[in-house]
Amino acid sequence: MRHTSLLLLLVSGMLGAFNSYAQDSDTPTNKVIHAEGYTYEFQSAAAPDLSEWMQKELAPVVQEWYPKIVKMLPSDGYEAPTNVTIRFRTDMRGTPASASGNRINCNAEWFKRELNREARGSVVHEMVHVVQQYGRARRDNPNATRTPGWLIEGIPDYIRWFLYEPETKGAEITARNLSRAKHDASYRITGNFLNWVVQKYDTNIVQKLNTAAREGKYSEDLWKQYAGKSLQELGDEWKEGHEQRFANTLSDDQKKAGWKLLFNGSNLDGWRNFKTNTIRPGWQVKDGILVCVDPKNAGDLCTDEKFTWFELQLDYNISPAGNSGIMFHVTDEGQRAWATGPEVQLEDNEKARDPQRCGWLYALYQPPDDPKTGKPLDATKAAGQWNRIRLVINAEKCEHYVNGVKYFDYVLGSEDFNARVEKSKFGKMPLFAKSNTGYVVLQGDHGEISFRNIKIRPLGD
Repeated sequence: MRHTSLLLLLVSGMLGAFNSYAQDSDTPTNKVIHAEGYTYEFQSAAAPDLSEWMQKELAPVVQEWYPKIVKMLPSDGYEAPTNVTIRFRTDMRGTPASASGNRINCNAEWFKRELNREARGSVVHEMVHVVQQYGRARRDNPNATRTPGWLIEGIPDYIRWFLYEPETKGAEITARNLSRAKHDASYRITGNFLNWVVQKYDTNIVQKLNTAAREGKYSEDLWKQYAGKSLQELGDEWKEGHEQRFANTLSDDQKKAGWKLLFNGSNLDGWRNFKTNTIRPGWQVKDGILVCVDPKNAGDLCTDEKFTWFELQLDYNISPAGNSGIMFHVTDEGQRAWATGPEVQLEDNEKARDPQRCGWLYALYQPPDDPKTGKPLDATKAAGQWNRIRLVINAEKCEHYVNGVKYFDYVLGSEDFNARVEKSKFGKMPLFAKSNTGYVVLQGDHGEISFRNIKIRPLGD
């Protein structure tokens, strides 16, 4: 009996200690929640002043959205972690939040600044990482493919910005970030791309890509299989849609930098045919685009304003076998625009007859050979697609860029430049390239071509 009593006392003490431990698991800086088969532990010992916010504001978001994310990203034979720990830390430097396994780390100082902005959403993003678990495939299969980082981060931001908090519009493509809009830019920009593919091509593509990534079977071929187009084709179409939305506009930053539009997207104000005050009917404005619809009745289109040193950017879309050009420093002294102004060639490099290729300074300068092809560098996209030209015309140095690729540079009036002019057909034209100021001219008598986003920034005299 004595042994029995002692045993009962011992068991009673152990149970009491266990009950005391269980009750103490919820403290002002530690809270454990069991809900719907999941256990969530919230630890705020490193930031006690955030305990109330974590328990009252963050915990409900986690309880609601973690099960949702698990359902969004299933795959055969996979079970997402059922225990999730979220803790504040003070040693994360500039990283707002991170996930490892089933643990989410939150930068206490960053969260204090973002409680009413991005704090909750950042945890939603990290909960997606907890569910993804893409590294498991490489542990089980040495031949597993690696999922690109831009997609690993893009899926959480798609779920965050377009499903959890779409009203914030935090992943919108704007005039300010348009230049960075690439499908593989990662995070919110890739999230925007994924949302576009979901809306237009396949409502289940994120789930399918997630399954492939988790199984170590991701490849770019999947985009063609699921959406009917290659990843590059989808990325180009997505960006083209955004570029068209912002065509013929300037961002606040561009305005501050001195940029001005030469084409407003609505009419031909600021333009005329060369050496006239009128515009022939071959030039028209259609859907915000300046179009040479009839090269036989268009002629060269000339700005009203003269420019000295400047940076010029524009987009062009040329017809198959089409040929056009951009001339600068054109004056009224010559009978033709090209008699005074150097010409930057625009053409369909694949089918046009003229051996002078797009982006070249006609008959004077061309880019170096591309080691991959053994032919002059060619960064153009095919006829029917939009290409971007950037010209920097300055006293110190002139530069030509096609789709962001630099072709060459030169100095107007230099010994090298003058020697090249002398050897070319322009050597017989006494007024050619003699003026440091003049009109910008679009050539319109060699083929159908369209222009948009024509903008210029003076560089100073």
